[in-house]
Amino acid sequence: MSKAINWPAKFYDEVTKEDVNVEKIALRLGSLYFDNDYYQEGEIVNIRVDSKIVRDAVISTKMQLMKIKDLTEDLLFKNKKDLQAKSKVVSFLSKNYKESVDDDTEVTVIFYKNLSNLNTEESDDPHM
Repeated sequence: MSKAINWPAKFYDEVTKEDVNVEKIALRLGSLYFDNDYYQEGEIVNIRVDSKIVRDAVISTKMQLMKIKDLTEDLLFKNKKDLQAKSKVVSFLSKNYKESVDDDTEVTVIFYKNLSNLNTEESDDPHM
């Protein structure tokens, strides 16, 4: 089973229409992924929306750990369109992790580039 970067269903259209070879980011609450060096530069991962594998991506850069208040505009521009403001990031992470999140909360920044293979087949994983 391949590692994955997961997105909620509301991002399906954006994920399937994203350019390839343009660096994107995913933000994950806390330092667990960072501390365990979970994603390795050059590693191929699945991009999932809910439990469906939509496409593959390559981890393009070593992960970074930073506080939400330190995320730059250039970095946030690589995020999903609805998540390009710090206030939206705080709201999204609070809702998805069901935890209190603020500008001083640490996040792991995962850098990736989508690959050209778009998976349009049903490939739901019932264990996700």
